[in-house]
Amino acid sequence: MSDHELDPELIAAFQQSQLAAQLGLFPSPEDTGVLDSAKFICDNSIDVALDMIGTKSAAEIIYSQMVAREYSPKTWSSHELHPKTKDEATVHFIFTMDLLNFSFFSDRSKDDEKFAVEYKEKRWNGYWGLVAALQRALDEGIRITDPMFWHDGEECTEDVYRHVFRSATDEEIPMLKERIVVLQEAAEVLCKVRKSCLPNLV
Repeated sequence: MSDHELDPELIAAFQQSQLAAQLGLFPSPEDTGVLDSAKFICDNSIDVALDMIGTKSAAEIIYSQMVAREYSPKTWSSHELHPKTKDEATVHFIFTMDLLNFSFFSDRSKDDEKFAVEYKEKRWNGYWGLVAALQRALDEGIRITDPMFWHDGEECTEDVYRHVFRSATDEEIPMLKERIVVLQEAAEVLCKVRKSCLPNLV
């Protein structure tokens, strides 16, 4: 099957999910715009191709887990570490979190030796350690989700980053320097965009 052929099994699965939603077997998904964006990328990509078999397999696994756990966008915000408001600050938080959400692998064999963040009398590892570190920094008045802050090399130093992502163990957050570079590169791009879009305000 070529990349441009419709997969009859995928179409049938989609139709079945739509029918199930209409019958009230499970709630229909909220229109977040994600599918429209994904469709645009799929229809217009030149250097990217999708493996339909792999896509279908991944979709089935994710969907079954979402149904089993009754997961939805509302579930995401219900976690104690995730933002509860729907405002610009939450957009900044999610953007920062997504930039830094990679590689939490550790060489340590014991869980109590791995990178962990203590926040509100709990200890968090991996992805949750990252989220807890961001929330802790905001509580401390550090503008860690503000790209203009990342862009200010005098105020946002490596020592500040080390303080923000400090660990409750001897192991620091994996790939700290790479994460700093990611934030700095993002800040550089965003500041250029801001200057070009709002030249009188910068």
